[in-house]
Amino acid sequence: MRLRICVLTTTYPRDENDPCPPFVNELCQRLSGDFSVTVIAPAASGARCGQWQGVEVIRYRYAPMRFQTLTSGGGILPNLRRAPWQLVLLPALILGQAWALWRCRGQFDLIHAHWLIPQGLIALTVAGQVPLVCTSHGADVFALRGKVWDVLRRLVLRRSAAVSAVGPSLCDALHTLVPERRVTLLPMGIDLARFKPDANHPFVPGRLLFVGRLVPKKGLDLLLAALPSLVLKGQVREMHIVGDGPERASLEATAVQIALPIYFHGAVLSRELPRHYGAAELVVLPFCTAADGDAEGLGLTLIEALASGCKVVSGITPAQSTLPADCLGWWRCDARDLQALTAAISMALAEYLPSSRLRVDRENLLQPFGWQYLGDAYASFLRAASKPHTKGSQHD
Repeated sequence: MRLRICVLTTTYPRDENDPCPPFVNELCQRLSGDFSVTVIAPAASGARCGQWQGVEVIRYRYAPMRFQTLTSGGGILPNLRRAPWQLVLLPALILGQAWALWRCRGQFDLIHAHWLIPQGLIALTVAGQVPLVCTSHGADVFALRGKVWDVLRRLVLRRSAAVSAVGPSLCDALHTLVPERRVTLLPMGIDLARFKPDANHPFVPGRLLFVGRLVPKKGLDLLLAALPSLVLKGQVREMHIVGDGPERASLEATAVQIALPIYFHGAVLSRELPRHYGAAELVVLPFCTAADGDAEGLGLTLIEALASGCKVVSGITPAQSTLPADCLGWWRCDARDLQALTAAISMALAEYLPSSRLRVDRENLLQPFGWQYLGDAYASFLRAASKPHTKGSQHD
């Protein structure tokens, strides 16, 4: 009999045409070949439920449908900062998922909670003796600061059967909280068959591309500040921005003051991203630490751009230690240093590197970020967590 896994998440596409970040959905699809997978996620207008893509999807309501906006766009925390009134929805969001899990808790052999808070806490509260596995994605550690949050995180860490994190800096932070807790490094992945150079569609000279949610830690405001000097040098002809989020209105207001064609495409489907990567001469991802402490992990957009054979300029994050610093065609800098960011972009634009050469050079380092590898790694991790074992004292 196949292991029955319940996945708790607040990030899950409504359907195949929803540009919501797909990483939990893609992982569940790959796990469904070996396990019986059920996802519990918030309801949304037109959202698929029941059997979909090999996964059983249970949706729950936490408000009248037109007010169910807390988990959309940039995510829960950015949405709360943009519209504090949505804080009144938070208890209903948490209680709704807890009730949905409680109603079917006896049907599962294992619970996989994406984010320690609130999903890990929800599972601990209502799941009884069902083993719990938690995956930390970053905001549940870096954006929730203070002693109370540390107490709650320690509770989840100590009572979980297994814990994983998507970046090494997260592993270190969780290990610091509970030194005896083994934390396994398991990033989210990308489809390497989708993201690859396309020789039939060469890049557009002078086109910059940004891909990501429009939230402070992605650093788009820093890139916009660097553009005027690059325009004066004649190196940049147009800028394309793919993504949406609570900062969009203010970023658009900044963009109209720059003497450059700047196009906001909004959020797009993962299957549409390759054409954007392929048309860009340079991808710029100025990751930074936001004022509230929230920080980027590895950044799947970085892996997508590298796999697509793009030249890339990015901000520096601790999670990038999993990639070689001398990766060909990848420039890193402190994105908050305007001079350094501008210099890195200028240097990258001045260097000619064929995408085919970049992909060949990066082939081996990208394999551990492909879903073919990570799907198997997560399957092994979950199988091990479902069996009685002694919790380790190191992080992998």
